[in-house]
Parts: sequence; C-alpha cells; structure tokens
Amino acid sequence: MIIQQLSNRVLKLERLIPPERDQSYTLEEICRSMWRQNKKRFIETAKNNSYQLFVYQFEREDAEAAASRNGGPCR
Repeated sequence: MIIQQLSNRVLKLERLIPPERDQSYTLEEICRSMWRQNKKRFIETAKNNSYQLFVYQFEREDAEAAASRNGGPCR
C-alpha cells in the first residue's frame, strides 16, 4: 500500500472518530465507530478476517441493549 492510500484511510478514520482525547484509539473503538456508521458495510469488511470477532461482540451488545430497552432478557 502506498503512502497516499494510507494517508487517505487515516483521514477517513479521523472524520469517523472525533478527537475527544489525546488522539489515540484502540482497534475496538475504531471498529465500533465504523459499526455505528454502517453496520452492513462493516460486516462485509469483516468477512473472512479477525474483525469478525468484533461483529459477534457488537451484535451481542446491540441485542442486550435492545432487550434492556424493551424490559426483557436477551435471547
């Protein structure tokens, strides 16, 4: 990957995640931001790589949050 491509990707990430602290983020935070922006696209991106673990985690957390909003247990 050339430097220009990397630079463009970093700029995209900076737009997704507003700077709220010292400009350092975990991989989970970046993935979660991408998940919130476009779940379908993140799922597609995560196919056949280790990011699939985040998909499982985020889906579970979303289901738990929905269940708590609805007043029932998650199934």
